[in-house]
Amino acid sequence: MSQTRKNFNSNIRKKYNKNASDVLDERVRALRVELAQRTIDIQLSDQKERKEAKDSPYAEKVGKEISKLINEERLEEARKRLEEELDKHPKELMFLNLQMALDMLDKPFGSYEKAKKFGSILMEIAVEKNNAYYTMVAIGNMGLIAHNEGHDEFSKAMYLVAHFIDKKEIFPMCNLAGWYARRGELEEAQKWIDKILNNYPDWLERDDIVTFLKKDESLSNLREYAPYKEKVLSKIEEQ
Repeated sequence: MSQTRKNFNSNIRKKYNKNASDVLDERVRALRVELAQRTIDIQLSDQKERKEAKDSPYAEKVGKEISKLINEERLEEARKRLEEELDKHPKELMFLNLQMALDMLDKPFGSYEKAKKFGSILMEIAVEKNNAYYTMVAIGNMGLIAHNEGHDEFSKAMYLVAHFIDKKEIFPMCNLAGWYARRGELEEAQKWIDKILNNYPDWLERDDIVTFLKKDESLSNLREYAPYKEKVLSKIEEQ
């Protein structure tokens, strides 16, 4: 572990002294954002060539614009833009995937039922087009929805299927590690953490992973922690 990471983790441990019933310390929240952002950065880097090969240049360009709107919390604009694009391109996998993600995040305008509807369409068209990547994404998102709806065993099954489709993709492995960690089955969680580190050796330190996965409901739900992201990144830069 680097000295910077040691110092940062030491600061987190010193600050985190509230009772379990209290709201999480802001610095702990900030750590979780930074860890999740690292996951996303690696995933985007790892998938860039494969995704670009699967999406048309138009879908890639427009998808980035819509993703930017979602990341900036301009959800109404993102929803209108997606509606326009799906009217013109109803089978474009990039747009169906973004619509599913938006319906998972955007409450009350979105809902898990809407997300499942678009996920089903996404999966059907991805299978029709022999597109393993978007099939894996749809199944993984279905697993997240199942978890958030309280169907834990079903969510695990979805994560396993997603992992089977692409054994190097980071999110199914993270979701499986988190599934076991939240149940206190740390030996099983560690097996999946080892798989992650075999593919991404610089992702995180093991202790960070276990702490992160035991506390998080979902690796993809970053909206709650967005205000703390800048704080943690600034702290790292200072050190």
